[in-house]
Amino acid sequence: MSKLDAFLAYAESNRLVVSCIAGFLTVCIAWLDWRLFDVSIGFLYLIPILFSAPALNHLQIGVFGAICGYLTEALDPAQGASGKTGWELIRSFNPFVWAPGTTGRLVVAIAGFTMTGFFVAELNYRRRMLAEHLAERDKHILLRLEAERQLLILIETSPLAILTLNSRSEVELANESARQMLGFEEELLRGLPVEPYLPILGRMLHSYRDGVNFRTNVECKAYRRGGEVFLANVWLSTYRTSSGPGLAAVVWDASENLRDREGSGLDSMMATSRVLVGALSHEIRNLASAAASAYAALASAPQIAQHERYQALGALIRGLEKIASAGLQMASGNEHVVAGLATVLDETRIVIEPALKETGIELVWEVAGSLPLVQGDHHNLLQAFLNLVRNSQQAMEGRERRQLRIAATVENDAAVVRFYDTGPGVAHPEDLFRPFQPNAAHSGLGLYITRAILRSQGGSLRYEPQPEGSCFTVELWPAENVSEG
Repeated sequence: MSKLDAFLAYAESNRLVVSCIAGFLTVCIAWLDWRLFDVSIGFLYLIPILFSAPALNHLQIGVFGAICGYLTEALDPAQGASGKTGWELIRSFNPFVWAPGTTGRLVVAIAGFTMTGFFVAELNYRRRMLAEHLAERDKHILLRLEAERQLLILIETSPLAILTLNSRSEVELANESARQMLGFEEELLRGLPVEPYLPILGRMLHSYRDGVNFRTNVECKAYRRGGEVFLANVWLSTYRTSSGPGLAAVVWDASENLRDREGSGLDSMMATSRVLVGALSHEIRNLASAAASAYAALASAPQIAQHERYQALGALIRGLEKIASAGLQMASGNEHVVAGLATVLDETRIVIEPALKETGIELVWEVAGSLPLVQGDHHNLLQAFLNLVRNSQQAMEGRERRQLRIAATVENDAAVVRFYDTGPGVAHPEDLFRPFQPNAAHSGLGLYITRAILRSQGGSLRYEPQPEGSCFTVELWPAENVSEG
């Protein structure tokens, strides 16, 4: 801070002291002007004006300028042109009697001093505003530099690959993750065309239209520097620069996720297949048992028992019993696993809530705060819950009041999840869980498979009649009771 800045800051915060000093200077100049009665030194009154203007407002400057102008003319040698001395001039001074031309000079002097004060005050105000603006600008520059530094740190340390492209599809910025993902361990990507590595980015940039920025997510094929192909998930957006369109992309190598997804998908398919095979084998065994009973009853008739077709029927029944036994044995090979019921319900809500909102179905969520871990596979339980929601959603099509209420609690040492809907209800509950219902939607296997999935997890599914609508109740065995069950 300069001495001038220090003085101006002092003047603005100590107005009374500065005003007193300016008054003292004015008195001193007036005394000197009186002593040197034959010399005009009125210009010296500019000193207290310049000194005090930063500390005074416009009215005070005007009053001070008037005083200085009056003293200048009152003590001007022109007023004593008749040869009077200083004391004689003061004793004979009449404020109403002025020398010729004094009034005009007085007006000019007052205006000059006042305007000088105004000018200095305005100059100081502009200087102060400029200083505040520069200080604010420096503050914003520091904040921007700090934000840029943090952003660069975030970009460089991000586990996701981040790229920006110019209008020629050349890489402008690439973080360390991007270099590693594309095989540039030590070399820089900047300035290289992106098409050999991520062709989708070049196509997206070339399809850019002026004034229409877009943001999207794509899954595409990408290439490393050595020619290795991998699956990439890309979040990209376009923007406009002075040199043309640009593109920013966040890229994730989804190859490992693809392998995990396909592996888990196969495991889930196999688990679901075992459930379905077990359920169908159970039905086949029941039919085979009934057929075997009828077959045994016919054995008492010798003429039938010796018939070839009768023997073939027996072989067919025994074959069905073997198939059913093998299917049930395969289905019973599932390992006992544990799932967090609260987590499964949370994921169910995430999946169904947007779709229900789009179709105008009100979702009421009544889930207890503490739900136990339950026996069952996480994915299978999620699929069973989604099947029940889909069944309720189909039942409420065309209804005036559409509400789905999901309630979960613990009853009699069992975790119970109920799915209430405002559909038309079920006319024949005894036929609900039979496969291939003639009037059922799609294949007629939805509820049948859902119950089979839950039974394979040690749980159950039942229908509870309601005065209005339907209620399907899922019971699951808590994990701490698995050994007891």
